[in-house]
Amino acid sequence: MENKKITYKGFTPYSHQRAVINELIDGKGTSKKIVTVSSRQKGKSFMIANILLYYAINWKTKNFCLSPTLKQAKTIFETIYNGISGSGIVKKANATDLEITLINKSIIKFCSAEQREALRGYTVSGILCIDECCYIPDDIFYTVVAWTDVYKAPILMTSTPFIKEGFFWNYYNYGLEGINNTVTINWSDEIFREDIEKILPKDKLEEYRKVLPSNQFKTEYLGEWLDDEGSVFTHFKECVKSAKIEDTNKLYVGIDWSNGVGGDDTVISILNEKGEQVFLSYWNNLNTTQQIDVICETLRPIEKQIVVIQTELNSIGTPYTDLLKDRLQVSTRNKVTGFNTTNQSKAEIVSDLQVAFEQGNISILEDDKQLRQLSTYSAEYNPKTRNIYYNAPQGLHDDICIALMLSYNALNKNKITGSYSIGRTSMRKR
Repeated sequence: MENKKITYKGFTPYSHQRAVINELIDGKGTSKKIVTVSSRQKGKSFMIANILLYYAINWKTKNFCLSPTLKQAKTIFETIYNGISGSGIVKKANATDLEITLINKSIIKFCSAEQREALRGYTVSGILCIDECCYIPDDIFYTVVAWTDVYKAPILMTSTPFIKEGFFWNYYNYGLEGINNTVTINWSDEIFREDIEKILPKDKLEEYRKVLPSNQFKTEYLGEWLDDEGSVFTHFKECVKSAKIEDTNKLYVGIDWSNGVGGDDTVISILNEKGEQVFLSYWNNLNTTQQIDVICETLRPIEKQIVVIQTELNSIGTPYTDLLKDRLQVSTRNKVTGFNTTNQSKAEIVSDLQVAFEQGNISILEDDKQLRQLSTYSAEYNPKTRNIYYNAPQGLHDDICIALMLSYNALNKNKITGSYSIGRTSMRKR
């Protein structure tokens, strides 16, 4: 019986996707590195899925896809599996290990930067794809790039651009200069404009320009790099300062709750009357009772200095706040107030913190996690509802940002700046 060659037809790429694919069609064993800079929603994740399938179907290979978070890794896994599950080419698929094995014994494995040390020891014989590189730490990249050494496997690096630092920025420049067998393809280049405008017409682009923070619009919709800082919050790196709680301080506490699911933290942020962050703590490995214990132990020595404790009330926030009140002394319990997060109320506290950073009315402690969350905090515009929604990017976290905003909002609403008197009349300034 004659063996028939089966051809599997993939997607029809746009010109910007085709430029990347052309570099990789015969890229196996070349050690080539393709750097793809893309603005939002231009099809880079879908392109990655098809490139992984191309290598896995055409050669018996081990292929890997690295994403910043487990949630993002699962999304690409599901995109591929849902597309080929009924094709007859899947031998097995494991949604827990995020691994697909084809009938030709090729493997496609999906990993996240959150796995850190567990990422050591793999070998890529097909292709390594790295998605959203700007949100992957440098040390993780230099761990996984070693996977390609034995078989000289190519690497596809894709991301929306962000700050001009880190491995992705470095390789972007290598590609522009043709160094280290690296090729840079920027989807914002003029040669791709016709297809890009089919996906995002000029009128829609202009709509986003009017409503989004300027830095975020630059990176996510124009595909431009930032010199420093973040997209929603700017100038915050200039506001980093070492400060501690003094006996004379009036204190304003913000608490964002978490049950530890998905890597979220419970966070306590405390500011003094000058707008200086004097305390920051967070955790995600304690049960409810333990969390309340830790918070009470933290607040007890400073309870007489506390002006207000503002907690987030949404979801688990209300029952957690009630538990906290039950455990606090009556005098401190009366200082607890809740914050209901709506799209409008969140927009207001985001705006207040933006202004505070820009005008230097706040200082924050130097904490890597806090700085990272401030730098990646983003806004998403819904053209149908014409609303802007503020959150961390998909798969990332904003709990420290929320606690900081709650503590600054508590300060703004309750701060006492001093008193003055004229004759027998005494007046309080707010």
